[in-house]
Amino acid sequence: MFGGFPFEEFGGMPGGGRGGPKKEVDNKKYYDLLGVEKDATFDQIKKAYRKLALRNHPDKGGDPEIFKDITNAYETLSDKDKRELYDQYGEEGVKQGGGGMGGHGDIFSQMFGGMGGGRPQGPKKGKSV
Repeated sequence: MFGGFPFEEFGGMPGGGRGGPKKEVDNKKYYDLLGVEKDATFDQIKKAYRKLALRNHPDKGGDPEIFKDITNAYETLSDKDKRELYDQYGEEGVKQGGGGMGGHGDIFSQMFGGMGGGRPQGPKKGKSV
C-alpha cells in the first residue's frame, strides 16, 4: 500500500501504464530493415542506410514504400532519444512519442497545443484595400 491506496491492484504506481502483463514489443524490425545488429554504432547505421537508400531510392527504380520504411528506420535509430524509445517500447512507442511511458506523451503539446505558443491559428488576414 502507498498512502492508504493499494496501487498494486491497478498496475503499480500512478502513471505507470495500464497495468496487467507487459506485452512483447517488436524492437528488431528497424535493425533488420537496415541489416545491422542492435548494438550497432551510429556510423554503422548511417553506412547501412546510405547503401540501402542508394539501392532502393524511387528515382533509381526502387520501391517507394521500402524506401520510406528504410528512411523511417534510419531516422529512428540515428536519434539517441528515439532509439531508446524504440528499444524499450517498439515502433508504437516511437509513433506515440513515448506515450508508452505512462500514456502521457508530450505534456507541452497537450497543455499548449505544441510549440505554437498556445494560441489557436485562425484564418490569415487579407491584404488591405
